[in-house]
Amino acid sequence: MKVTHDFHIHTNLSLCAEPDTTPEFYVRRAEEIGLKKLGFANHFWDERIAGANDFYVSQNLEYVLKLKEELKQIKSDTVQTYFGCEVEYDFAHRGVSLTEDVAEQFDFVVVPNSHTHMTMPKDCYEPYQKHADFMVQAYEDILNSNVSRYITAMAHPFEAVCCPYDYSILIDIISDDCFKRLFDLTAKKGVAVEINIGNYHDLEDADIEKCSQIRMFRIAKECGCKFIFGSDAHNRRRHNSYGHADVLADILELRENDIAEIAR
Repeated sequence: MKVTHDFHIHTNLSLCAEPDTTPEFYVRRAEEIGLKKLGFANHFWDERIAGANDFYVSQNLEYVLKLKEELKQIKSDTVQTYFGCEVEYDFAHRGVSLTEDVAEQFDFVVVPNSHTHMTMPKDCYEPYQKHADFMVQAYEDILNSNVSRYITAMAHPFEAVCCPYDYSILIDIISDDCFKRLFDLTAKKGVAVEINIGNYHDLEDADIEKCSQIRMFRIAKECGCKFIFGSDAHNRRRHNSYGHADVLADILELRENDIAEIAR
């Protein structure tokens, strides 16, 4: 299957992205490599919800809306752009850093349960089970939040960002039954599962099937979940290995009907 979308791109409005990551660059790059749909999802914390840390406090609605105006200026005959955001798990309130009326201003929303470097108490890193349990609880809290109907996809699920050890350890200790319970709820809520290509950029094609995430994604598929692909690009190089998306789609035997409707 040829994957022709990327619904997780950060421009230079995200404080952790490189300065030259402009939407114009991504659109022209998409034209070169055959992508038809691009979803821009800069980091965002709705200022109506208390608790934003120093990283998020300036990435408020007025700030991220600048991208919406930028996208209106870009013309392409082959690439369609979408204005989205990556919001955060709100550990303090067991929810999401987004209000309903603000959510309606975006074309799509992705939420990670795996930004544990930002959301998780430091004493949860060990033992490993405690770290895994935190992400399981975060996943459920996100899906049970009052804005779950606005969530398009769970971003890089269980792939703990900036983890001081190999995050595959955490995926491996989560049981099939636990994943089935979570992905049954995901499918019921109509939320997609993101396959984040950024986590495979340094692998050879032959090594991808050995990754721990494959078991997780296969369970998600069995539970009827839809999928969405994203590069999680924070720099201009991230699309260099986007062909891995096709490899993963073939490994998982995905068809168009398995893709979230917005990305088809």
